[in-house]
Amino acid sequence: MQPRFSSKNYKEQKVVSATRKDQVYGILRQAIISSQLAPGEAIRKELVANQLGVSRTPVSEAISRLAGEGLVEIYPQAGTFVARLWLDKIETAQFVRVALETAAIRRAAINSTEEIAARLRDNLDDQRKAAEILDFEQFYELDEALHDMICDASGFVGLREIAAKERSQIDRVRRLLLHYETRMSETLIEHEAIISAITMRNPDLAAKTMEDHISKMGIMLLQLREKRPELFGS
Repeated sequence: MQPRFSSKNYKEQKVVSATRKDQVYGILRQAIISSQLAPGEAIRKELVANQLGVSRTPVSEAISRLAGEGLVEIYPQAGTFVARLWLDKIETAQFVRVALETAAIRRAAINSTEEIAARLRDNLDDQRKAAEILDFEQFYELDEALHDMICDASGFVGLREIAAKERSQIDRVRRLLLHYETRMSETLIEHEAIISAITMRNPDLAAKTMEDHISKMGIMLLQLREKRPELFGS
């Protein structure tokens, strides 16, 4: 099956020679995280190369990087496939995420200023607007931006990049869960509590709200497996 890249990911991201392998990696990664390329779907290098206007070499390099992140599975003689969701890998990723982001939000609460609080509140307002019109893509991007801002507010250089990499397994699940039941409205409430704790400069409360927020995914993940077992590895 030919990869289903959206116009936003494909047409607006021109692949140039200087950063070709990185751009191909970024486009493929986003397609996997957003489920444009679904768990278990075959990735055919020649089709990806043709669609992106590149040779097979940067595609192969990108796939190797994605395999290292656990987002792609390569089977000799069988082909390359988008990795299915594996509960054990997701649980490990969630454990790492809790450790990283609760530590980050503690520092963010201590470092909080009116400017930081205002940026976080502006982001939350934009989330509400996206939720009102059920713009899942925009809501997810704003969700990501909120977590990035908290990492930046911690003062740890490069933490947002580390956190983003560790979230790879979780991000696919988060995107899927937004479409289920009341998850978007619940996320807004949880984000509001997180921002409130940061604004109050209360590191203990901030860490608790972040841990509660991340932990909610564990229960919903089991519900998702019951509804969509084909997405999961056995």
